[in-house]
Amino acid sequence: MTELRILDLGKLERELAYYRRECNDLGARLLRLQEEQSQAFRESRRSRTVAKLIREAHRLADLCATPDEIGSSMLEVIVENTLCDRAAFVRREAAQGNSDLFRVTHAIGFGSDPPAEHVTVPSAPAFFLTTARTVIETPAYELTGILRMPYVLWCYDRASGHALILGNQSESNVSRPFEAGDQELVEGALSVYIDVMLRKRAEVELRVAKATAEEASALRARFIATLSHELRTPLNAIIGFSDMMLPGSSYRLTEHQQSEYAQQINDSGRLLLELINDILDYSSLAKVAPQLLLAWAKAETLLSASARELAALAMQNEVKLEVRRGEPGLEVQVDQLRFRQVLNNLISNAVKFTGPGGTVTASARLRPDGMAELAVRDTGVGMRAEDIPRALEPFQQIDSGHSRTFPGTGLGLPIAKGLVEAHGGTLRIVSAPGEGTTVTIILPAAAARIVEPAPPPG
Repeated sequence: MTELRILDLGKLERELAYYRRECNDLGARLLRLQEEQSQAFRESRRSRTVAKLIREAHRLADLCATPDEIGSSMLEVIVENTLCDRAAFVRREAAQGNSDLFRVTHAIGFGSDPPAEHVTVPSAPAFFLTTARTVIETPAYELTGILRMPYVLWCYDRASGHALILGNQSESNVSRPFEAGDQELVEGALSVYIDVMLRKRAEVELRVAKATAEEASALRARFIATLSHELRTPLNAIIGFSDMMLPGSSYRLTEHQQSEYAQQINDSGRLLLELINDILDYSSLAKVAPQLLLAWAKAETLLSASARELAALAMQNEVKLEVRRGEPGLEVQVDQLRFRQVLNNLISNAVKFTGPGGTVTASARLRPDGMAELAVRDTGVGMRAEDIPRALEPFQQIDSGHSRTFPGTGLGLPIAKGLVEAHGGTLRIVSAPGEGTTVTIILPAAAARIVEPAPPPG
């Protein structure tokens, strides 16, 4: 009886062990099934999130006016759908040894304590994440420092230089830990952002190009219309007066009239030649820079040569023309022929628009920043601030009492501006009605120097 009971107990223990193994196996299978279901749910959720980001991003592209507005709006959508605490878009600006310098372009979730504007990431990875088991060392230290959060998800597109980083303060059921599978999510969000931003940028550039083309077309039409008028006026005078002077003409001209009409033909011919020369100069401005023959020349010598050339015009208009002595030894590197053309245009304009008894002063100096500054000042009629941009456009005549006395092509200042810019400089105009005008040429520091005079022999 005792032996039978022992056998029954042994059998029961074996059966219990069998069922325990079966129960453990079922439990393990259930856990694996739950994990697979959880993983499938996460992958499905990631796919749905990426799809939603794509829809939202293209909607934002239609709503936002500029590429910069897309970044902030896109981050809001990303944070809302990924349930992260903070996020930022950063863009690579430069390399610093083995590190990359990034600038934070857009950020969300920081409140009143914004992130640093620039961050340095050693050997920036294409993908990176931190978890509770991640050792905080390079590059984890630098990446967690961007959002100032321990758990980050980073994606970097090296081709465009843009990167997206998401951050969580803790790992929990609500804010689940990041995992390697989230690479699909963060890469999808970044690629959508880049695509939409480039699309918006292309749209903006297309609108600008369209506006520029329309403006150029209008300018060309105005240029042709004005050019036709400017050419027709002296040609009509030449043809009209010459018809009157032809043998067999019905007009009986006195000797004084013949002399006067011959002078009118000569003046109209000279004006026509000046107009054609200015048009040729203006049309060739785009080709000037590669053809400049740069050489060092004394700034005071250039100003004095132009002043001597225009001295007769100044005397005729009873205007005092003077060159103010500047810093001795100041030299500028310019194409002397072209630069003399600039100075002649500026000084002749100043003389023409300065009344009798007025003064035109030309000067040159070296600025504290090393740039050369050449200025032509007059005490003439001046012009309004809103007229200055028009004065720099071709064939524009600013309304003044002198415009009829001294007809011109309206190309002098545009040509001067183009030639100065071909030298790498800038031309600025400051003027006010009744207070005169100052035109300043600023040449870069590389084109200016001070040459000390050589010591006397012995």
